[in-house]
Amino acid sequence: MASSSLREFQSVPVIDVAPLFDGSDAAARAVAAEIRRSAIEVGFFYVRSHNVPPQLTRDMLAAAKAFFARPDPEKRRIQVNTAHRGYVPFAQTTLGRAYKPDLKESLNFAFPFQAGDPYLADGKPLIGLNQWPDDEPDLRCTAETYYAQVFELGQRLLEGFALALHIERAFFRDLYRHPLVRARLVHYPPQPAGAGTGQFGAAPHTDWGCITVLWQDDVGGLEVRNRAGQWIAAPPIEDTFVINIGDMLERWSNDLFVSTPHRVVNESGRERYSIPVFYDPDFETVVECLPNCSGPGNPPRHPRTIAGEYITAQYDKAYAYRQKA
Repeated sequence: MASSSLREFQSVPVIDVAPLFDGSDAAARAVAAEIRRSAIEVGFFYVRSHNVPPQLTRDMLAAAKAFFARPDPEKRRIQVNTAHRGYVPFAQTTLGRAYKPDLKESLNFAFPFQAGDPYLADGKPLIGLNQWPDDEPDLRCTAETYYAQVFELGQRLLEGFALALHIERAFFRDLYRHPLVRARLVHYPPQPAGAGTGQFGAAPHTDWGCITVLWQDDVGGLEVRNRAGQWIAAPPIEDTFVINIGDMLERWSNDLFVSTPHRVVNESGRERYSIPVFYDPDFETVVECLPNCSGPGNPPRHPRTIAGEYITAQYDKAYAYRQKA
């Protein structure tokens, strides 16, 4: 049973993950111990010393601002396709019946498949080609560079999570050959006066996949719910990413690691931008309780599921464009 301190965290911890890139095995295991503690107690943590160049995040932010400043008809030329790649207009995402559609727009891109890749032939949901504006090549170049850098960060983080779960350090690597790693440039306008309850930039939710790697600008607005039901701010910290556990890692760990509800409320009066990367494995990955996460008195708590099928089902419920009229 969780202690009161576990239920009532008041801040999100910061972890220096440099040893996951170039440290000794002992140093990596020390980082893994911090990850384990944060994953159990909070479900969120910041990372610093992550090897993603600060200039790259600045370039990505500038490219995102330029894209979202374009006229709406231009953005809609690459409107989101069935693989969930492209532009998602405002009021397309609803994260629960109690809430209004999220007050945000986004540009989504994912693993850079090339035309003719045999993996595309099966027609799996969420697997397809990215969409980019024809007249903005710098956006694509910057986004693909950013994706590659964060992809490597995700691999190192998953090594830390594997060590934290006392399994083989490379356990997750083979699950990311054609992954559902999806990046999203997100623009949140200021919360309008008189919006009332039920209106959020992103309504309260948990993430559906393995982990999320989030960069946020200096505006703020991200909040994380502790086990006492309090909403705790996760403010911007320079040159860090916010990491959170998703539903699939919670399932793998048999609820040892917690997929924590969170939300975005942009009451700053300013435009807010963020770049979440939903770091999820290959579509066909089997997600079930790890052998060392159950035992006498602690049976598996979730049924076996397929990663891509689980995520697709959540998309089908949340996004208006995927729903039948």
